[in-house]
Formats: sequence, structure tokens, C-alpha cells
Amino acid sequence: MVEVISCNFQHVLYSMAIHLAPISSLFLVDNPSTFPEISGIFSLLFFRYSCCLSCFMATRTRSHSGDSPPPFVNQNLISLTGKEVCSFNNADIATLRNSDAFPDKVIIRTFERSIRSDVSSDEWICFLAYPFSLGLRYPFPEFIMEFFRTTGLCFAQTMPMVWRVLLTLNQIKTFHVPDLCIEDLPIACRLRSHGNNRFLLFSTSSNPLILKASRNEVGWQHKFFFVKQDSIDEGNSLPVNWLTTSWV
Repeated sequence: MVEVISCNFQHVLYSMAIHLAPISSLFLVDNPSTFPEISGIFSLLFFRYSCCLSCFMATRTRSHSGDSPPPFVNQNLISLTGKEVCSFNNADIATLRNSDAFPDKVIIRTFERSIRSDVSSDEWICFLAYPFSLGLRYPFPEFIMEFFRTTGLCFAQTMPMVWRVLLTLNQIKTFHVPDLCIEDLPIACRLRSHGNNRFLLFSTSSNPLILKASRNEVGWQHKFFFVKQDSIDEGNSLPVNWLTTSWV
């Protein structure tokens, strides 16, 4: 809403002369007596026109200065952006909602094809659809959430094999080794980057703890969506900038 600005005409004229010099120079003069050919009636018309123009420009400026900043900032970390266009549309979002992947209160942004997964935002968190295809729900299990708190990784830059490993380890912790924690992770695997600032876990042993964890998942990087930060648990504390260095 444009704010109404009340001011006297004299103040408007001075304001216009200072802030709108290119336009005001067409209508204002320092000494009207230097223009004897302009009659009193024309001087009054110029005066009123100047005041109206000044008020109009002032309200436009006030309204524009109150505009909110853009919700997304491109981090430019994905090299082949044309090959990573989002394909997770509104129908997919509706299916996700019906799967109880999130609590009912969660706000999911409407599909927008032009937004990439590597953007940064103070309002929205990017989620991959892949972990939900494994049966996970948000909030993710504490073991998995602790992994992201410790590493500083964003959900969207975490490759499918990482989700598979984390899910398996979480099950091991739940049913077999309750003392298992994220600090134990380097015993079995390490985190490393794998192109476009995405990360995977590779085994530190010739006998991997989890078999076939590294198998490929076709098209996973195209399936992502955005959730409003303040509508989810821990939303305001989740990483929003992609990590660009390895964690050991």
C-alpha cells in the first residue's frame, strides 16, 4: 500500500529541487522575476503542477523503498543449470502432501520451473524428493538431523547414496546399537564432494559396511521443492548456503 505523504507546498518544492533535479528543472526557477514573460496565472499553474508531480514521485519512491528483497539468491554452484531444471511440479507436491511426509501446518512453495536447487534464501528451504521416496518423514530422525547439523550440508546437495547410508545407520542405531552417533561415522565412511558441490559418502574399508549404497538414482537432482522455513521444526536453523569444502 502506498503511504500518503502530507506536507506543505513549500516543503514539496524544496524537496523536489533536491531529490528530483532532472525533472524539477523543467518547472522550478530560483528567481521568478527573471521570467517576466510568464504571467501570474501561468506561474500559479507551474507551481501547482510541480507540487502534484512532487507528491506523486514521493509516494512512488516511498512505496518502492518498502519492497521486500527477492526471496532467492543464486549461488551459481551448478555448472550445467540447463540440465538441472526442476521437474517436481504441483501434482507431485500434492501427492507428497497426501503421503504425510510433512505435518499439515507446513507451507510448500508452488512449483516454479526457473528456480534452481542451489539458491540461497532467508525464507525457504530446498528439499529433495528422494529421501521421502525411502519412507522418511520430516522432521527426519534425530540421527539424520545431527548429521546435517554437524556437517553443515544442505539437504539439496546431498546425493541419494548419503540418504541410503544415513537411513541404514539410523536403523542400526534404533534396533541394534543405541550408542551409535554421528561422531562414529568416519570409522566406516568419509564425506567428499562429487561435482557441482554435491556430496557423497565413500567407504574407508575394502569391505563396505553397507552394500550397493552407491548405486545411481536417475533424475534425482530434478526432483526438489521449497518449504517455508518458519513452518517446519528447526527451519530457521537449517543451512541455507551450500557447503563447498569437504568435511572429515
